Amino acid sequence: MNAKWTKKRPHPRGPASNSGRAMRTKQRKPMSVTFIRTGERRYAVRATTADGQAVQMDPAPGYDPLMPHDLQHFIVERCLGIEGGIFGRLAAGGTAGTFHATATGGDAREASRRRRKRAARDGRLMPSLADDYARSERATYVCWHDWLAHSDRPESRARAVGMREGAAGMLARMPPRERAEYSERKRAEIRREFQRLSERWTTLAVGESFTEPW
Repeated sequence: MNAKWTKKRPHPRGPASNSGRAMRTKQRKPMSVTFIRTGERRYAVRATTADGQAVQMDPAPGYDPLMPHDLQHFIVERCLGIEGGIFGRLAAGGTAGTFHATATGGDAREASRRRRKRAARDGRLMPSLADDYARSERATYVCWHDWLAHSDRPESRARAVGMREGAAGMLARMPPRERAEYSERKRAEIRREFQRLSERWTTLAVGESFTEPW
């Protein structure tokens, strides 16, 4: 993750928990997430919840030929159980500040109504997990660096060198409980997911997509 690609998302109001672990004990709401290559250096993300409602961000920030920025977020939030980040909020019926309801059957008025409803709900969602946005950004940077550093590709390892100091500093400043999540076993699990989904992403032609369960 490069800082210039980071798209800020609004943090919901409300008291922040120590690190938002309480949501892990709750059942994750089902959702499918589709990553779409919409251009040579463009992509979109669509999330569809169990009731069939869909939200989309197009264009999405931080295109990368190996793995776009929000795909990185998706992996770390799913693997680390960050329920108050982007995708947990979408599954709970929110917008994460950047997604919008899509029109079905050309019904723009209904889509507009659902956008307003979701936006209003988003501000009330998970007030105790307000810090999970920042936690997700930290996880994305640390895990992206870790995957690049372990790559077989010299150019990827070279990118990791430029990120090494930032990733180490980020880990050092984490609360102890958050830092403890980055065990070697967990890092290896996340690297495997990065590799698997990078391979899927890099095979897509413009207009193609793949879908993953949340």
